[in-house]
Amino acid sequence: MRQEKKQKDKTAAVLVLCFCLMALVSVFVVKANIDKLRDNMDSTETADVVKKQTVAQEEETEAETPVVDSRQQESEGSGASSSEFIVPLEGKIIMDYSMDMPIYWATLDQYMTHEGVDIAGSAGSEVKACAAGTVTRVEEDDRFGITVEVNHGEGLISIYGNLQQEGLIELGEVVDKGAVIGKVGQSSSFEFQDPQHLHFAMTLNGSPVNPHDYIQGL
Repeated sequence: MRQEKKQKDKTAAVLVLCFCLMALVSVFVVKANIDKLRDNMDSTETADVVKKQTVAQEEETEAETPVVDSRQQESEGSGASSSEFIVPLEGKIIMDYSMDMPIYWATLDQYMTHEGVDIAGSAGSEVKACAAGTVTRVEEDDRFGITVEVNHGEGLISIYGNLQQEGLIELGEVVDKGAVIGKVGQSSSFEFQDPQHLHFAMTLNGSPVNPHDYIQGL
């Protein structure tokens, strides 16, 4: 009788121990699952935060990047639009701009480069300013005779040579595009054997430039 009771007590103790072990294992399993779930949630939240920060930075960059109008860019690139200039004298070109290849000068009887455009015109024909500016020179040049220079700003200057004394504009005058600044003459010592004409040239920061690049229809 006592042996049966002891056996039952042992069995009960074993069952209680097994139950305790199972409960303990369950606690560890649940805790591990909770920790894993928490790690996953933290990773997801971190990814979301990084994604939101990236999107915000991209939007901020797009907002700060200026949009440049290509038409404005083209206009600024050349310094001035061709529509700002007009032909100073209507006539046939008898000697064109040629800085890359020497051309024949009849008066000098030699080949030289030509830094301007010679436009045929009868004596006394009105010569007009190709663009608005300020008259910065009115004098007789050793090569191209009576000469007028107009400063258009930003280093650009237009030059009108082989003029006559009559009808010359005064030094320091501010002129509009198309204003008469002189008349065709025959004062150039380098070109006096050529037909009567206007010697027209342009410089940018002191260096010759092709007037055709600035004036449409020249």
